[in-house]
Amino acid sequence: MRDSGSKALVARARQAKFDAFNRLAAESARPIRPERVIAELQRVLPRDAIVVADPGTPCPYVAAYYELQEPGRHFITNRAHGALGYAMSAATGAWFARPQKKCVAVMGDGSFGFSVGELETVVRYKVPLLMIVFSNAAYGWIKASQRASYGQRYFSVDFDRTDHALIARGYGVKSWRVEDPDALGGVLREAAEHGGPALVDVIAQSLEEAAAPVLQWMG
Repeated sequence: MRDSGSKALVARARQAKFDAFNRLAAESARPIRPERVIAELQRVLPRDAIVVADPGTPCPYVAAYYELQEPGRHFITNRAHGALGYAMSAATGAWFARPQKKCVAVMGDGSFGFSVGELETVVRYKVPLLMIVFSNAAYGWIKASQRASYGQRYFSVDFDRTDHALIARGYGVKSWRVEDPDALGGVLREAAEHGGPALVDVIAQSLEEAAAPVLQWMG
């Protein structure tokens, strides 16, 4: 009886969590909601895709809301180490280990700046990697922490917006830049089905303004 009550409690909590997520994921607001990106990825990726998320903007959303469909290691992150630039290289490594799987690197634009040079490696080895950039022109996690702990006294967290799709194209990567949330699903599907390296630059909501599933920001 006690076990049944615990299961019901967990089921209610899960339902409430995903009800809130689905409301935000259905919004057509601009900049694009991070929840919308996760929901669209869930629709277009194969059940056995391997998703690697950088620390920063992507990590809490993928960890909290991306629902794994198959047993085994299909989600990789290094959140506790806080190493920006991890996803692109780690997803490339995952593909070398499991070349039959669709491997996806989800990163913020800060992380992209740390690892952009690895696009040359991705192209040279013809890695069919899908790369998603949450472009919000900030070190999002740090900025959200400064808002929560220091009264919005922001320091050294903002930078000018970069056209990541244009940069990727210069390396020979098929790329898209998306500002319209209603176009996002179609672009992600096309990118996921592309036979070579692909990058989607998503103009996304700033993390400090979003409803990120984070219990407490760093102080």
